[in-house]
Amino acid sequence: MAEPGESTPLLSIKPSSGTPSGSLDRKNAMVSFRRKSIKKLSIRQMSSLIPDDKDEDATTTTALVQQMEYLPTANPIEGLAPLFPNGIESFDGREYVPYREPSLVKSVPAFPPYTRMARHRSFYLWWTNEFRHWWKSSRLLVRLGGLYVYSFDPTVAPNILLLDPEKRKTIKKLFKFAKKLGQGGQLRVFVKTVKPFTRSMRLLVGGWRWFEAAPCRRIEVGVEETMAFIGNRVSRFVARGGTDLLGLEIILPLQRFLFRGDYLPYPEAYHPIAVCVCLGILRAVSPFAASFQGSRVGRVLTRRFFSSAKNRWLPVQRIGDLNLLSDDCQEKDEANQTADLVIIARRVATALGKVQTSGDSNGDDDGEKEVVRQYEALKDEGFAQCGAGSGGYAVYQFRFKSTTILLHVTPYGPSITDVMPFYLVLEFETSVDIREQMWANSLAPISSIQLQGPQVLEGYAYQGAFFSPHHFAELKTMYDKQLLAYEAACKKLPIVAKNTRRGGPPRDLPTLKSFLEAGKRSRKRKQNIREFNELQKVVRSVAKEILALMKKEKKMGDGGNRLAPKGVILYFEGLDCSGKSSTGGLVQAALEESGYEVGMRQYNRPPTAEQRMRPWMDRFDVPGSSSFLDLSQTQDEDGEHIGLVWDRGPAGDFVYGNLHELSPENKKKRYDEFIAFDKECREKDILFLKLFFVTNRDSIAKTLGKRLAQKKMARDLTTWLQACRSRGEVDDVSFEGLEAISAHIDPTDFIAFNQYERNLRIFSNFVMNTDSDENPWVVVNTGDRYAARKALMSSFRDHLKEFQSRGQRCSPCLGNKPSVSSAKTEAIGVDEMMKKKFKSSWRHSVIAWITLLALLVLAGTYGENTNWDRAWIVGPTKYNISALLEGGNDDEVANYKPVVDDVKMAKADKELPTIDVDDGTGKEAKAAKEPQLKKGADAADEESDKKGKAGK
Repeated sequence: MAEPGESTPLLSIKPSSGTPSGSLDRKNAMVSFRRKSIKKLSIRQMSSLIPDDKDEDATTTTALVQQMEYLPTANPIEGLAPLFPNGIESFDGREYVPYREPSLVKSVPAFPPYTRMARHRSFYLWWTNEFRHWWKSSRLLVRLGGLYVYSFDPTVAPNILLLDPEKRKTIKKLFKFAKKLGQGGQLRVFVKTVKPFTRSMRLLVGGWRWFEAAPCRRIEVGVEETMAFIGNRVSRFVARGGTDLLGLEIILPLQRFLFRGDYLPYPEAYHPIAVCVCLGILRAVSPFAASFQGSRVGRVLTRRFFSSAKNRWLPVQRIGDLNLLSDDCQEKDEANQTADLVIIARRVATALGKVQTSGDSNGDDDGEKEVVRQYEALKDEGFAQCGAGSGGYAVYQFRFKSTTILLHVTPYGPSITDVMPFYLVLEFETSVDIREQMWANSLAPISSIQLQGPQVLEGYAYQGAFFSPHHFAELKTMYDKQLLAYEAACKKLPIVAKNTRRGGPPRDLPTLKSFLEAGKRSRKRKQNIREFNELQKVVRSVAKEILALMKKEKKMGDGGNRLAPKGVILYFEGLDCSGKSSTGGLVQAALEESGYEVGMRQYNRPPTAEQRMRPWMDRFDVPGSSSFLDLSQTQDEDGEHIGLVWDRGPAGDFVYGNLHELSPENKKKRYDEFIAFDKECREKDILFLKLFFVTNRDSIAKTLGKRLAQKKMARDLTTWLQACRSRGEVDDVSFEGLEAISAHIDPTDFIAFNQYERNLRIFSNFVMNTDSDENPWVVVNTGDRYAARKALMSSFRDHLKEFQSRGQRCSPCLGNKPSVSSAKTEAIGVDEMMKKKFKSSWRHSVIAWITLLALLVLAGTYGENTNWDRAWIVGPTKYNISALLEGGNDDEVANYKPVVDDVKMAKADKELPTIDVDDGTGKEAKAAKEPQLKKGADAADEESDKKGKAGK
């Protein structure tokens, strides 16, 4: 039996004690395993020497078990994982860090997968950060409480009430009073004492965030947390300095001016102590509020600097500025897509996809289901099973380059849309078995074989696609978030129906999205609403500009140049799940709002035999020339402004067809045909807006998780709506919208995810060969959807201005010119494109230098305003008693104390404010002060006499 806590019971049996009972227990345990596992894992042989599977009778198995009783026991760490004496080496300049040591059990991950940009993965870190925010808020409340008490202090407030507000010296005294109020009054000592603890908590959280960050992001996270701390401190300096400047140079002098001009009655209706309290509150609250914005400024500047310095993708740019070797598509902590184990992992995922997708009806009338077992599907790919364990764990071997690859497969629940993911570990057998000599065929080190990529690869297989731990975490996290929002929205449905009078389940994708907004957290919901309103404002602004151009064009008549395009073609091309429809739909919405009749064309299927007989570009429709397009006049009276959306187009034939396999000469003909089509559109006053959508694999995995969740919701909503049918009529409720949601994701999306790098390079190669300065491609990076959408609308404005000027102004989407012009005689290939150096654009360089300068200014300001000589933690004050008792004369010590008290009383008399009542002579002010001074001196003399007598 397996030991407690061990998920892989293979070879986990303890050595037998030599007693008959011990051998019997071992025998019974080993018989429970599969016979194949007993032969191929217990007797550790070279995987390449293991013969094909043959049926053996029970006698052979029993004899084998008896022979094994005297063999040394192999623990899981030794038996299931090869050992690498020198560790896992880096390759291709990548700092690939496996998620587990190569000697751990391979049935479960070492720890759950997490997203690459995750923060506060540890609950304790999240709790510590929440405690830090609570502590900051508590310190603010302590300051305000001390301010309240200090403003009514009977030893301080009367002195402020006696000040003359018309004198210049009063301004400084009032400012000092307001400053002490802002510091917390009598509690400022406590606030100052706990300041080291507050900063220590901030440093603890920042260091913890750095420690738990992904290995590839630790440098960035470390600098980001440091600059966030510096920005926090600098913002506090600025807030305090600004408040002091506001009070000392503006508010208090203005108050003095109003008093001297008798604009404010004093002290009947107004007194400056109210202004001091307001300044104190402002000085206490402003650093607290500014600290959050200062941290954000430090983070944003750091992220912009690293993004520009590493030449990462911008929201919108030219194809010549697209770096195909950046971190966006070549993550440094991911295995190279051309690595040996990655290529094999994709084959494994494809085979496991057959197991997952099988079980459906085979189309026969009897309704039987065809089942493909796991080992059968992997056997077709050349994998032979050599072991199995509990929990569905199985081990396979595969011959590759005269060596052996071990494959560990385990179901990794829970299921996603009723399909079970699998946890995979692939490894080369490059270890040296250091066990007993009875293992005659122990493995020898393999040094002559050149292997590309890491020696161990970990990942997950789902619906025929292989996901790295980071990518699978993105998919699973988004899937869970969407389902959580759906459940919360269902709970709030009665409240929403009561308040909005719109009850009932959603029936299509737009209503489902709005339905899910009700289930999101309040902060996220407000952010989405704010971003949506801002984007809609931009859409309306662009639509108004187009309408203004149309009106101006009508006033000019037929003799003038066309200002608004007669037709618009919106060509959406790019990677799957990159947000083409949602992001490019804003431009479509602006055209529809301005009066354009917009139609849709989807070219996601290969051309028919009839279309192949005609020129290549003839199958792509143009506004006004297609009989399939509805040109009925609705909003536009003349019917001249027409729009058409291409969902995929000519570039898709290169990526998903076989045109990328053509010879360079034939490719050049296709490129020239596309460029000629573009030129013809400009001559016909048609704006051909070419949009190339790119994104990173993390974003694609998120989109896959979101669509999978929506598919599961569609199934639940179908059951829900079926129960909502009235009177049992079949056509009472329509399910077309829900069927469209389910069809929004299909197996081709997962196939495209596995071919991400290939598709990106072929798309980029087509765009680079067909780009021109007259009408350049717009490369849209949808890694940040909100930033991409705002930048896209700005680029669309530039294209409209370029259309009006007819090439007389600078081309839109400013940037470096593409390295390949349309006049080039030969087309550039994919390999040649990847060999060139992707240099940073001028925009990247400018942003990098500006952000670096801003970071240096922040650091310099912090260093200038920080007292580095002050101790971090201030200890208790120490008094030297022996100095007071020096000489041993008790009488002198007794007499010393009254002298000290007299000095303190004299000092207090000097600090007593002078009460000036301006009656022209100043006698009343002097008369008011003299009695108080006389009383203070008499009291001091009496106290001194009493203490002197007591000492004697």
